[in-house]
Amino acid sequence: MRSTRQSMPLLPEGTEMLRPFAEAGVLSETEVQLAGVLVRTVPGVSHEVLLASALCVRALQLGHVCVDLEEVAKTVIATNFPEVAGHVISEEDEPASTSGSTAIEALPWPEPSKWATALEASDAVAVCDPAVAEVNSGVIDSITKPLVFDGTRIYLERYWRYERQIGTALLHQSDETGTAWFEDAAIESALDHYIGTDDGNEPDLQRAGAERALRRRITVLAGGPGTGKTRTVARLLAIMYQLTQDADRQLQVALAAPTGKAAARMTEAVHQAVEEAEIPQDVAEPLLATEASTIHRLLGYRDGISFRHDQANPLPHDVVVIDETSMVALPLMARLLDALRPAARLVLVGDPFQLASVEAGAVLGDVVGPAARSDEPVQGPLADGIVVLQRIHRFDADSAIAALADAVRSEDAERAMEILRDPGQTQVTWVNPADTEQMNDLRVIVADNASRVMSAATDGNAQSALELTTETKVLCGTRHGPLGSYAWSDDIERQLSRTVSGMSADRWYAGRPIIITKNDYITGVFNGDTGLVVRQGGRPVIVMEAAGGLRTLQPSQVDDVETWWSMTIHKSQGSEFTHAVVSLPNAASRVLTNELLYTGITRGKEQVTVVASEDSLHSAITRRVPRASGLQSRLWP
Repeated sequence: MRSTRQSMPLLPEGTEMLRPFAEAGVLSETEVQLAGVLVRTVPGVSHEVLLASALCVRALQLGHVCVDLEEVAKTVIATNFPEVAGHVISEEDEPASTSGSTAIEALPWPEPSKWATALEASDAVAVCDPAVAEVNSGVIDSITKPLVFDGTRIYLERYWRYERQIGTALLHQSDETGTAWFEDAAIESALDHYIGTDDGNEPDLQRAGAERALRRRITVLAGGPGTGKTRTVARLLAIMYQLTQDADRQLQVALAAPTGKAAARMTEAVHQAVEEAEIPQDVAEPLLATEASTIHRLLGYRDGISFRHDQANPLPHDVVVIDETSMVALPLMARLLDALRPAARLVLVGDPFQLASVEAGAVLGDVVGPAARSDEPVQGPLADGIVVLQRIHRFDADSAIAALADAVRSEDAERAMEILRDPGQTQVTWVNPADTEQMNDLRVIVADNASRVMSAATDGNAQSALELTTETKVLCGTRHGPLGSYAWSDDIERQLSRTVSGMSADRWYAGRPIIITKNDYITGVFNGDTGLVVRQGGRPVIVMEAAGGLRTLQPSQVDDVETWWSMTIHKSQGSEFTHAVVSLPNAASRVLTNELLYTGITRGKEQVTVVASEDSLHSAITRRVPRASGLQSRLWP
């Protein structure tokens, strides 16, 4: 844990004007030193340009793609103001207090018009003409200066390029439906067979999504949990395999997701949907043989900086389906689009209301844009390629989990609290952390599940133990703090150690659930993968879910792991748990957002317990993730 007040960075020569921003904690050592590099490489750089460059670097750490001169004071984070000093925080739990915001606004920000003038006059800044750059890739390629000023937004050149690459590719593909692979009559017949016809009362959005993907180069299939995204993907691929087989052609399909855990879940869900659909064997076989991978592995990640597949060496696949697209950062999406063959089809699947990537950008939200929140058809170049599924099939019509998720998504705090307080339903429970009795009861429930995991693992029953690890899971807004994932894991282990002799001294005790924290391409385990220590033959081994069964590793083969009795909500994306315990930090935490709470709630299949004060809940429901980006305005003019 770290104190809010950090040491004052040493200011390089020529960067004195950054002092108040550094003292406030708006800028850290990294940004100040990079500004110093700019001073040494570009003679006569102005104070306004120095500040803009430092803020652009800082912006990436906060998930922003750029800095909007007109909104910058509202999107930066300061950690050293006296009003919040003394609050112990981590990088993911910085305060967002009203007094801090007032102090930020009081900093010596340049007046926007004068700031823009200084940027336009600087040798360190390329000024973008949107009307030219949008249609002339040569202009984009000619940008070589470290900063790009585009409208009111200032970017680091690389991220401006990523954003332009994505916008240009999507807009180009939206202008054409592509060469038709199949005849209209064949498409309609296959849709009737695999998905069914509209009932006449309302359009079948799953059918609409599959149909658009059959006719278009790029399709976005958006929707919340349980709306049928995976079902639609499985039937879409079945139709594609059926029609290509009928035409005596081959079809190469790639399934991918941002993390190993999400990829494994995608494989499992697609295979389950194929089996439930009673698809003919000759069509089902290639589908069941297709396993999802991480996007990095699909693109051929190598040497830490590059990918094997790019525009010069594109992916060989005819169809690429990306699940959990909300987790895909801007740079990775740019790389993916660059690696597609011109005739390939791309299907982006995800929930635009979930947490965005931990890295820069909110690509899915920007791409779906106004279509996410409109019940009426929207106008725009991408509109015809976007289908937002609405009907929830996972839960019953009167599901309290679905109702709570909808209330949070709609930012309706009053309705959310009514659901949480409703004694007539048992699916959703609210526990105020100030209520000692309630907290103790919850800890007993969580520890009881952990005890059953340990018992099965000690007996060597790996499959049963792994299944038990997904029955009850604590999902936390932060790692640190009294309601963070570290505190929950420590508490669970303390309770277990009271009944298990020697457990506290044994790192690889039977029943310890683990989560991988770093990609390891040698052993083939990836950040977000989960497993369990099981005793077999008198020795501990790590057992993990794998395609076609279980995989066993020795503890010496995995170095970067954490105990998985609890996890952050960010890490939980792509997962489901029978009972999700959603634990939120105090109301001042800047991580409390609508997207965070919504993501946590929607991990629960049968039961959700929310651990939070009423103030924390209100903060989470009413605060959305502010991410500065120009992508949505490019795609939805």
